[in-house]
Amino acid sequence: MSADQVVTRFAPSPTGYLHVGGARTALFNWLLARHSGGRFLLRIEDTDLNRSTEQAVHQLLDDLRWLGLHWDNAELVYQSKRTDVYNQLIAQLIERGQAYKAYESAGELDALRKAAEREKRNFVYQRPRLTDEQLRQYEAEGRPHVVRFATQAKEYQFHDVVLDKPITIQPDQVQDFVIRKADGMPTYHFAVVVDDAQMGVTHILRGQEHLLNTVNHIAIQEALGYPRPTYGHLPIILNPDGSKMGKRDRDKKIRHHANIWLKNHQQEMAKLAGESQLSEDRLRQWIGDAQKQLDLAEQSAVMKVIGLRESDLPEILVHDFRSNGYLPQTLLNFLALLGWSPGGDKERLDIAQMVDLFSIGGIGKSNSKFDRDKLLAFNTEACAAVPVDRLVKGMRDYLSVNPDSPLNGATDQQLGRLFEMKKGIHTLREIDDLTGFFFVADDQIQFDPAAVEKVLRKQDGLASLREMIPILQGVADWSAASLESMVKLWCEQKQLGLGKVAQPIRIAISGTTVSPPIFESLEFLGRERTLRRIERCLQLLG
Repeated sequence: MSADQVVTRFAPSPTGYLHVGGARTALFNWLLARHSGGRFLLRIEDTDLNRSTEQAVHQLLDDLRWLGLHWDNAELVYQSKRTDVYNQLIAQLIERGQAYKAYESAGELDALRKAAEREKRNFVYQRPRLTDEQLRQYEAEGRPHVVRFATQAKEYQFHDVVLDKPITIQPDQVQDFVIRKADGMPTYHFAVVVDDAQMGVTHILRGQEHLLNTVNHIAIQEALGYPRPTYGHLPIILNPDGSKMGKRDRDKKIRHHANIWLKNHQQEMAKLAGESQLSEDRLRQWIGDAQKQLDLAEQSAVMKVIGLRESDLPEILVHDFRSNGYLPQTLLNFLALLGWSPGGDKERLDIAQMVDLFSIGGIGKSNSKFDRDKLLAFNTEACAAVPVDRLVKGMRDYLSVNPDSPLNGATDQQLGRLFEMKKGIHTLREIDDLTGFFFVADDQIQFDPAAVEKVLRKQDGLASLREMIPILQGVADWSAASLESMVKLWCEQKQLGLGKVAQPIRIAISGTTVSPPIFESLEFLGRERTLRRIERCLQLLG
């Protein structure tokens, strides 16, 4: 690695699928590295042993690969596997008097914070003055402790390249902070500094929530003799209403619909608990406290009971957009424009153009709003522009994360035909929702009650179906053009609008009033299956 090579990194905590905010951070660091001919490194910050899982690591890696943000380190760095490195450095700091063991309990610290609150002052941790005898006693007792960094009380300053201004922290704003937790694991503040230095990271782009943390990191860098990277803190991504975009948005909607389900069905909480196989106490606390959240597995269990689908939830995670049928290049393009401008009026960019145009100077200072309508428009245009074979490839990926879709039984040729039949789609999920009935067994078609009542009963659609059976049986060439010609001729003879016949047929073959063009649908389904479905519809409903 040359001395002036740019090295960036993305360092997520493995607690679940990748949030779009994290994806944008990864993208900006990746673009900076690629634009400058540098390296983009990936590190797993898994020091929170209670929340970090190997499954979550695989989910993060899968999300990054799907987006095309490949990393350059052949071997991933796991912080949980580097405790010997951290402990050796912490021991050196303690020996030099730059760190120390602190024995306050959580209750004692809470009392100090409450005292500061009563006195209307900010809580600043003060190192207690313990005698040698007290220290020996604590050691003999094996009293739980953390290790705190002895921060020098001085002014700290660094230049933020995104905000393009110096950030200054006064001496009275700094305090000793924890660098090793009671469980023996290093804190984020310590591990991140050590890892960045040992991995040769030169530029750090991260969220603005880390802005004030940078002072702690600079203090540790100075104590350990590490070089200071270039720092830039990215603006926050907001919902259209100005609220912060977060995982709570999903949980909020599930809770709302769970309350509706409980009210409309006059169900007891025990019923929801039993069917979702979750603790009644857990659900009761969650329903009653907006601050409590279900994890992804719990959310899925509740959603199955209340009839809520993943596609009904606001997309927050990269996986949400993938499973709802967005193209990865579209999401990347959209995320790049959340806080960065390529200059001019350029908006539709492929990855090569993003790499070529990217610069830190193009990153804005203000927060960005996540406009889902704009993203949907981007995806609609992309779906219309790419060749069918690429759509089929994208559909295969979509189906890999939607294993319950009937379209998993389709061939590539059939998927290509579906895209030819249904132009102007917004997402790949639309193909799934509109054409899944083709790949369901004939005797498994479920009829929409509202469609049955309105079209088949009130508009006498059942009678039209009975009359259409011999007409369809007599069609020699089972093609869309021939079917359309025969049905239109019959409608003219009967002085009926085409819709009076097409809609009953559509309900009979699909169960709903929505499908691809009806005659192309009949051709795709085939003569035998079409007639079988119509006859079943008449048998069940007529």
